[in-house]
Amino acid sequence: LLAEFFHLAFDFQVVDAVWEELQRHQASLQPYVETGRLAIVREAVDLMEILEIRRQRNQLSIPDCTALLYAKRQKSILLTSDKNLRTTAGQHKIEVRGHLWVFDNLVDTGIIAKQEAAGKLHELSNKVNPKLGLPKNELEVRMKTWLP
Repeated sequence: LLAEFFHLAFDFQVVDAVWEELQRHQASLQPYVETGRLAIVREAVDLMEILEIRRQRNQLSIPDCTALLYAKRQKSILLTSDKNLRTTAGQHKIEVRGHLWVFDNLVDTGIIAKQEAAGKLHELSNKVNPKLGLPKNELEVRMKTWLP
């Protein structure tokens, strides 16, 4: 659903540290960089801030912390489904959205049909990444709403 994702009417940015972490996906993301749908942001890293965040939650990577600090400085939404990053962002009063929000937007804007969304969400949570940990009750609500 990559092409559909980039049809959403949002400005998408990725900090350079996360971009480097996404090396194996860069080929599929590069066209969106070239068309301006995905901006790679060169973020100055404040090592002391990162070390303080990692002291509190050592499961976060340096790229995670860089994205967190960028979202905080820019007062922007952090898009992640990583539980540790979501929790830390909440502690820092950063608005966070994840996979379910993306699917809701894809359906609400008519970019994908409800039935396709239900199928892709089922595939994501059961086959692609069962360890993602999407809330089961939220998944069930969507399945009931999206499937005839």
